Amino acid sequence: MDTIVGLPLHPLIVHLVVVIVPVTALVGVAVSVWPRARTYLGWFPPLLALVALIAVPIASSAGEALEEKVPGTSAIERHAELGDIVILGVGPLFGLMALQWLLDQSVVYRRIPLSDDALVWVRRGTGAAVIVAAIASIWLVVLAGDTGARAVWG
Repeated sequence: MDTIVGLPLHPLIVHLVVVIVPVTALVGVAVSVWPRARTYLGWFPPLLALVALIAVPIASSAGEALEEKVPGTSAIERHAELGDIVILGVGPLFGLMALQWLLDQSVVYRRIPLSDDALVWVRRGTGAAVIVAAIASIWLVVLAGDTGARAVWG
């Protein structure tokens, strides 16, 4: 399916990606630097990251379908290339946010054969990795979105 009510799916779903990926990244940073936010938000951050992870390939696939229907330009090709690599930021962001949530679950936490000090460092490392993946995700979405906007409006 590449259209909804006759409209191309790509510009519709891409707006979801442009909003949900940065929001997910900001939530990831918040729960990484503020433990109380992690407790308060519970399972919401990894669920939000999962929705972002699902939306990105849908937008990419819809973009490929749209690309076949419009005249090809170098700007569209560049946008398609950058759109294909957004998943390389969002995938790790989801995985790390899920890991971060799992490390806060007492059932999981008690079964990890590490000392309490080592687990503190694992949590800190996971938080730092979430922040890096969040920055990468936002950067990739901005690059892909900018080239897409230039291809359409430039």
